[in-house]
Amino acid sequence: MLVPAPCSLCEPYVNARLALTMRVTEAPGHAERRDALAQDWGRFLAVALPGAAWLPIPNAGDGAVRLAEAHAVNGLVLTGGDDWGVFPERDATEAALFHWAMARDIPVLGVCRGAQVINHMLGGSTRATDGGVHAGTRHPLTERQDWTPEDVNSYHRLVLARDMLAPVLVSDALAPDGTVEAFHLPGRRVVGVLWHPEREHPYGACDVALMQRLFTPEQI
Repeated sequence: MLVPAPCSLCEPYVNARLALTMRVTEAPGHAERRDALAQDWGRFLAVALPGAAWLPIPNAGDGAVRLAEAHAVNGLVLTGGDDWGVFPERDATEAALFHWAMARDIPVLGVCRGAQVINHMLGGSTRATDGGVHAGTRHPLTERQDWTPEDVNSYHRLVLARDMLAPVLVSDALAPDGTVEAFHLPGRRVVGVLWHPEREHPYGACDVALMQRLFTPEQI
């Protein structure tokens, strides 16, 4: 059971307004696609940024930017799920939101697929994994910076080899096979992680600290 945070803990984050992108799902028995966000995100944000407002953004292309602007969004989370290239409407939405955020110096966190989106947008690429260390497992991080956990969950099917990292990005942690697990864009508040902070139980101290550093309103 989640206990509401004391008001004194909510105060630093009450002006944070985050937009979260959503995955595309196929509705069984219905000829339609639906946008979805894992309920894990609501629980994680309640702990990491108590008092912050957050908005799930539909896969509406440029319309997603208009929605973010209408709600005065000042932080962007590109969430996981769906490989790049599978659902064009999601690709277009996240590309539009990322360029919008970059133009306004809005902090961006990319999680799993979201990290891959950032890399693609800045000129990098990915390749398919052969399973092993990345397929529904947990593994340690190597060559890691202090802000990253010692070990992480892993669910992704596409990996980011070091020579596939966009030239402007800096690696902050590697998987045991040498692929990139975390990175940042120097001089900007843009970070990508290949693990899922919202799926940790209990939530990792490093992940919570990252959210607070990126999205504390006085830094925005």
